[in-house]
Amino acid sequence: MPPNYPNQGQNPAQGQYPNQGQNPNQGQNKAQLPNQYPNSNPSQARVTHELAPNEFAKHSMPKFGKIFAIILFTTASVILLSFGIVYLMKYLNEKTAKTPETTTDSTKLVSINLQPAIDQWLSTQVNKKNNSILVYDLKNQEIIGRNNDFTQNNSQGVENLFLVYLANLLFKQETWKKEELVKVGEESLTKETCLTRIIQENHAGCKEAITSELGADQLKQFLKDQSYENTNLTAHLSNTSDLLSLAKRFYNHPDFSNDVWEDLKLKLDPKANVIASTNPLLSGFQKLKPYGIFGAASETSSNYSYINNLYFIETAEEDPARRRTIVLIYLATDTDAASVIDLAKAIEKSLI
Repeated sequence: MPPNYPNQGQNPAQGQYPNQGQNPNQGQNKAQLPNQYPNSNPSQARVTHELAPNEFAKHSMPKFGKIFAIILFTTASVILLSFGIVYLMKYLNEKTAKTPETTTDSTKLVSINLQPAIDQWLSTQVNKKNNSILVYDLKNQEIIGRNNDFTQNNSQGVENLFLVYLANLLFKQETWKKEELVKVGEESLTKETCLTRIIQENHAGCKEAITSELGADQLKQFLKDQSYENTNLTAHLSNTSDLLSLAKRFYNHPDFSNDVWEDLKLKLDPKANVIASTNPLLSGFQKLKPYGIFGAASETSSNYSYINNLYFIETAEEDPARRRTIVLIYLATDTDAASVIDLAKAIEKSLI
């Protein structure tokens, strides 16, 4: 006989849940509905919150206007921020760059106008074009007098400063050594000694030796790099513009130390120059302190007479803050010593 299993053939749940086919919690849920939704009215139909997929997408997507506004606001913010950063950096750079200039401007002195004095002197000259003049105030950084200062002129003597500057640049770069020897005729001189003789004596042999050591190509490249476009050392030509640029470069000496510049000033001092006593320009200065270089030739020793000067002229105020350093560039042909002395006197009278 097969074993007898209780409730055989019946759904086990039928014995536990008499109301077959109903959820056992159904009655309980109905009783709890009013408690779960206390504010709901049981008599009202239940509102469904379910949306079809297309309706849900339509309700969840922001409107086009909102999207456009967000994009526009973001773009404008980025642009404004970029401009703000650019202007801030520009302001900081300008502030940094203008600091030295502001200091220089604050120490400017009252401008001096030498033009009337130069014009008065020129009125006594036979040919004004023979006199190329440029006077520059290094303190105020301005031209204070000029005449015929654009044309090329004979530059013998003063052009030696181009060699001196390039040589000192090579010393600084350690491409050259001051103690290296060069052959000058039968002598062997150091490069430093040769440069000193070029400054103080306008020594032709040393000038030729240093020029040969530098080489024509290096000299041309130097003139090109420094934008000395009106200078031709082979033809002995230059103009006041190039010479002024060179003078300012010496004075500011960005390529070598202040000690080198101070040593050069001693060599440029007329008291140390062998040929300075023959320069009539210096005879006209009694209260000013000039230092520089010059070259001259009489008509008997060349096709025409010339006198070329490049001098730094310091005024003699006791207060260093009120002292000026003036650059005087004077290139003249077919003139006489008396006229040169008169020019120096006219300049000094206007400066003191």
